[in-house]
Amino acid sequence: MANSGTSPGPRALLLFTEAWFTLLWIDLGIRLLPFRLWRRWLEPADAAGEGADGAAVPALVTATERAARHHLLPMNCLRRSLGLRRLLRRRGVPERLHLGVRRGEAGLEAHAWLSSGGRILNDSPDVTRRYAELRGDPARVLRHFDS
Repeated sequence: MANSGTSPGPRALLLFTEAWFTLLWIDLGIRLLPFRLWRRWLEPADAAGEGADGAAVPALVTATERAARHHLLPMNCLRRSLGLRRLLRRRGVPERLHLGVRRGEAGLEAHAWLSSGGRILNDSPDVTRRYAELRGDPARVLRHFDS
C-alpha cells in the first residue's frame, strides 16, 4: 500500500483497514447467506444523508480499491461496490448502486458501480457507454436469483 515510496498516513491506514474488513464481511455474507438474506444490501437507502466533506469520498474510493487489490479473497465489482457503499453510508454520503450488462465474447457480462451526486465513484465515466444499465431497484431486478 505504498504511496510514491512513502508510508501512508494513519488516516489512510485506518481507512484501508476498515475497507479490508468491510470487504471481508461483504464477501462472507454473499458466500454463506442465501440471496434472500443479503439482497437488502442492494436496496436504495431510505433517506439521503448529509454527506461527508469533498475529500472524504475519493479517500474512501481509494481505500476500498486498495483493500480489494490486497485482499486474501478475490473482490469482484459487486463486492467492491457494496463495500464502498457501506463505508459511504456510515458517513452519511448519498449514493446509488448501478448494475449493467453487455455482450462479451463468452456471453452476457454483468458489472456493478456506484454514483453520488451524478458522478461515478468507482469506475471510469464511460462505464455507462460500455454497459447497458438495468433500470429499477437492483434488489428487485435480481429477485429471480432468489432460491
